[in-house]
Amino acid sequence: MPYTVDSTATATVISLSAKSRAELVRDLVASVLEAAYGGTSTAPAEGQIVPIQAAGEGEAELLTNLAADTLRAVRETPGTLLPPRWLAFDEKRVTATLPVAGGAAASRDLVPRSAAVERSLPDFKGRIELAPVSTG
Repeated sequence: MPYTVDSTATATVISLSAKSRAELVRDLVASVLEAAYGGTSTAPAEGQIVPIQAAGEGEAELLTNLAADTLRAVRETPGTLLPPRWLAFDEKRVTATLPVAGGAAASRDLVPRSAAVERSLPDFKGRIELAPVSTG
Protein backbone atom coordinates (compact mmCIF):
# COMPACT_ATOMS: atom_id res chain seq x y z
CA MET A 1 0.00 0.00 0.00
CA PRO A 2 1.49 3.37 -0.97
CA TYR A 3 -0.04 5.11 2.05
CA THR A 4 -1.86 4.51 5.32
CA VAL A 5 -4.29 6.78 7.15
CA ASP A 6 -4.58 6.24 10.91
CA SER A 7 -7.10 8.42 12.77
CA THR A 8 -7.75 9.04 16.45
CA ALA A 9 -9.82 11.68 18.18
CA THR A 10 -6.80 13.99 18.43
CA ALA A 11 -4.90 13.45 15.15
CA THR A 12 -4.75 11.74 11.80
CA VAL A 13 -1.35 10.38 10.76
CA ILE A 14 -0.65 9.68 7.10
CA SER A 15 2.37 7.55 6.19
CA LEU A 16 3.54 7.61 2.56
CA SER A 17 5.91 5.45 0.55
CA ALA A 18 6.55 6.38 -3.08
CA LYS A 19 8.95 5.66 -5.93
CA SER A 20 8.80 9.20 -7.37
CA ARG A 21 7.97 12.76 -6.39
CA ALA A 22 4.83 12.63 -8.55
CA GLU A 23 3.67 9.46 -6.79
CA LEU A 24 4.39 11.04 -3.39
CA VAL A 25 2.30 14.11 -4.24
CA ARG A 26 -0.55 12.11 -5.80
CA ASP A 27 -0.71 9.79 -2.77
CA LEU A 28 -0.51 12.72 -0.35
CA VAL A 29 -3.54 14.40 -1.91
CA ALA A 30 -5.47 11.10 -2.12
CA SER A 31 -4.72 10.31 1.54
CA VAL A 32 -5.64 13.82 2.73
CA LEU A 33 -8.97 13.51 0.88
CA GLU A 34 -9.50 10.10 2.49
CA ALA A 35 -8.77 11.58 5.93
CA ALA A 36 -11.10 14.54 5.38
CA TYR A 37 -14.01 12.50 3.98
CA GLY A 38 -13.50 9.44 6.17
CA GLY A 39 -12.95 7.13 3.19
CA THR A 40 -12.51 7.04 -0.56
CA SER A 41 -15.23 8.01 -3.01
CA THR A 42 -16.37 5.75 -5.82
CA ALA A 43 -18.61 8.42 -7.35
CA PRO A 44 -17.75 9.41 -10.92
CA ALA A 45 -16.35 12.84 -11.75
CA GLU A 46 -18.90 15.22 -13.23
CA GLY A 47 -16.64 17.43 -15.36
CA GLN A 48 -15.78 20.20 -12.89
CA ILE A 49 -12.22 20.47 -11.54
CA VAL A 50 -10.71 22.40 -8.65
CA PRO A 51 -7.07 23.55 -8.87
CA ILE A 52 -4.80 23.33 -5.84
CA GLN A 53 -1.20 24.41 -5.50
CA ALA A 54 1.59 24.82 -3.02
CA ALA A 55 5.13 26.05 -2.75
CA GLY A 56 7.86 25.25 -0.26
CA GLU A 57 11.59 25.39 0.31
CA GLY A 58 11.78 21.65 0.98
CA GLU A 59 9.62 18.58 0.43
CA ALA A 60 8.15 18.66 3.97
CA GLU A 61 7.09 22.31 3.64
CA LEU A 62 5.70 21.66 0.17
CA LEU A 63 3.64 18.67 1.43
CA THR A 64 2.37 20.64 4.43
CA ASN A 65 1.26 23.51 2.20
CA LEU A 66 -0.30 21.15 -0.36
CA ALA A 67 -2.22 19.35 2.40
CA ALA A 68 -3.45 22.74 3.67
CA ASP A 69 -4.64 23.78 0.19
CA THR A 70 -6.32 20.40 -0.33
CA LEU A 71 -8.19 20.79 2.97
CA ARG A 72 -9.17 24.37 2.01
CA ALA A 73 -10.59 23.04 -1.26
CA VAL A 74 -12.56 20.35 0.65
CA ARG A 75 -14.14 23.05 2.83
CA GLU A 76 -14.96 25.38 -0.07
CA THR A 77 -16.12 22.97 -2.78
CA PRO A 78 -19.70 21.82 -3.10
CA GLY A 79 -19.40 18.18 -4.07
CA THR A 80 -16.76 15.58 -3.27
CA LEU A 81 -13.19 16.05 -4.45
CA LEU A 82 -11.41 13.10 -6.06
CA PRO A 83 -7.66 12.37 -6.27
CA PRO A 84 -5.73 14.35 -8.88
CA ARG A 85 -5.60 13.34 -12.50
CA TRP A 86 -3.09 16.02 -13.45
CA LEU A 87 0.04 17.29 -11.70
CA ALA A 88 2.59 19.91 -12.73
CA PHE A 89 5.90 20.61 -11.06
CA ASP A 90 8.01 23.73 -11.10
CA GLU A 91 10.96 24.64 -8.93
CA LYS A 92 9.70 24.51 -5.33
CA ARG A 93 6.04 24.40 -6.50
CA VAL A 94 3.39 21.84 -7.38
CA THR A 95 -0.03 22.31 -8.97
CA ALA A 96 -2.80 19.72 -9.28
CA THR A 97 -6.37 19.57 -10.48
CA LEU A 98 -8.95 17.63 -8.50
CA PRO A 99 -12.07 16.30 -10.24
CA VAL A 100 -15.36 16.92 -8.46
CA ALA A 101 -18.03 14.24 -8.00
CA GLY A 102 -21.62 15.29 -7.41
CA GLY A 103 -23.15 15.32 -3.98
CA ALA A 104 -21.23 16.73 -1.07
CA ALA A 105 -19.80 14.18 1.32
CA ALA A 106 -19.55 14.92 5.02
CA SER A 107 -16.03 16.02 5.85
CA ARG A 108 -13.85 16.58 8.89
CA ASP A 109 -12.32 20.02 9.32
CA LEU A 110 -8.58 19.30 9.58
CA VAL A 111 -5.34 21.29 9.43
CA PRO A 112 -1.77 20.09 8.89
CA ARG A 113 0.23 19.92 12.13
CA SER A 114 3.59 18.53 10.97
CA ALA A 115 5.29 16.79 8.06
CA ALA A 116 8.53 14.97 7.37
CA VAL A 117 10.00 13.50 4.19
CA GLU A 118 12.99 11.19 3.83
CA ARG A 119 14.59 10.33 0.55
CA SER A 120 16.74 7.29 0.10
CA LEU A 121 17.28 7.21 -3.63
CA PRO A 122 15.14 6.49 -5.50
CA ASP A 123 12.36 6.18 -2.88
CA PHE A 124 10.49 8.76 -0.84
CA LYS A 125 9.01 8.14 2.58
CA GLY A 126 6.77 10.75 4.14
CA ARG A 127 4.66 11.33 7.20
CA ILE A 128 2.13 14.08 7.75
CA GLU A 129 0.01 14.69 10.80
CA LEU A 130 -3.37 16.40 10.56
CA ALA A 131 -5.25 17.80 13.53
CA PRO A 132 -8.93 18.68 13.93
CA VAL A 133 -9.63 22.40 13.79
CA SER A 134 -10.31 23.57 17.31
CA THR A 135 -13.46 25.59 17.75
CA GLY A 136 -13.67 28.05 20.54
